[in-house]
Amino acid sequence: MPDGVPFRTHNRSVFSPRFGLAMEGHQPVIPLGRASIGAPAAPARAWARERLTTTPGRLVLVSILVVAGAVCFGVIATAAERSRARAAQAARAQTEPLLAQAVTLYTALSDANASETTTFLTGGLEPQARRAHYLQDLRLASDSLTTLTREVGGSADARTAVATISEQLPLYTGLVEAARADNRQALPVGAAYLRQASALLTTTILPAADQLYTTEATRLGDDYGSGTATVALVVFALAAVAALTLLIGAQLYVARISRRVLNVPMLLATLVLAAVSVWTLVGLIAEQNALARAQRDGSDAVEVLSATRVLLSRAQSDESLTLVNRGSDETDPQDLSRVIGVLAPRGGLIGEVAALSKRTGTSRYADQLASDFDSYRAEVAQSASLENGGQPAPIGLAVSANSAAIAGRLSANLAQQSEAAETRFTGAAADATGSLSGLSLVIPIATVLAAALALLGIRQRLSEYR
Repeated sequence: MPDGVPFRTHNRSVFSPRFGLAMEGHQPVIPLGRASIGAPAAPARAWARERLTTTPGRLVLVSILVVAGAVCFGVIATAAERSRARAAQAARAQTEPLLAQAVTLYTALSDANASETTTFLTGGLEPQARRAHYLQDLRLASDSLTTLTREVGGSADARTAVATISEQLPLYTGLVEAARADNRQALPVGAAYLRQASALLTTTILPAADQLYTTEATRLGDDYGSGTATVALVVFALAAVAALTLLIGAQLYVARISRRVLNVPMLLATLVLAAVSVWTLVGLIAEQNALARAQRDGSDAVEVLSATRVLLSRAQSDESLTLVNRGSDETDPQDLSRVIGVLAPRGGLIGEVAALSKRTGTSRYADQLASDFDSYRAEVAQSASLENGGQPAPIGLAVSANSAAIAGRLSANLAQQSEAAETRFTGAAADATGSLSGLSLVIPIATVLAAALALLGIRQRLSEYR
């Protein structure tokens, strides 16, 4: 030990002239380990203890939970209402009208072909009424094609189908006019032009029209799925129950700690939230039922009736082409037999029409349709029997004229039922959108009001502790 630097330990004074340091007792201990690491957490523990163990802190936490529950309720309710409203509005104003245009396009083209092939049997100058009917069908098809061209949107398949029809339809009408000109001069080549025109329609134009129909039907089905899905309804109901449970629980807690039975602002908040929950729930259920009715009694019926009408036109074309070709045609008679089978009242589309009519109160039209179809089928069978038996052409033409008249009644019946189905759809779709009217504004306002009233009620109790 150097001189002049006495150094003693064992809890005695420690003096060092060199360093000028004097300490009494033990040297200071620097905190290490767990104590030093946990030191910054002390304020957080104190804050949490204050919030959880004191009444004002608990009231603040309750207010936070109530506001969070109200916000979650508002977000879920708004999302459910918006998704349903968008689906119902799209079905009413976009996809179903476009599907109707696609149906009109397909039906008009099929009917135009049936009208022209039937007219061709008469030879020479065709009746003005039939010519006018053919031209009217073409105008309907052109108008529908124009609308679809403008509204098909981003579907690549739909755009391709529209382009195909736009390119091929002038070729079809040109072939029909060539057949018509030759037929007026009694030239046999007219039958070849007519067959070529009919083949172009059935193998190229109508498949493209069917693609348009399929695209729009898929879009409408998606809208129906979104507008009637029960997931949104269930999620909203759970959110409403959770928000009301939280609010009622908060009210009971405040009543217990304040020893007051009634907290008017919180009671009003509960009533507001309950009222908007019931309103929204009733609106969603009404919208779902109305949209389901629009599909069941409206668009589904239109699709079945339109398909029936198209196949009826196809049967007329097959029958006329069979007579025009005078025994040299094997394809059209076979197709005619298949189409008649698909249309059959038992197990066919006529039967489906009858089933649909029972739930829409239009059985009398379906009964008349089935009766006329039986007559039409009998005329077609007689025409085929005469053709196979080698009877003179005028007899076959007379029978064909009878079947054409019956087919006209069938087509008029189907058109009338389709119009009624469109009317039912329009009414039900309007009910669907109307069921949600006002909710887009009421839900956020009611949510904010309920949260504000709940906070006001809790603030009244908080003020008692200051």
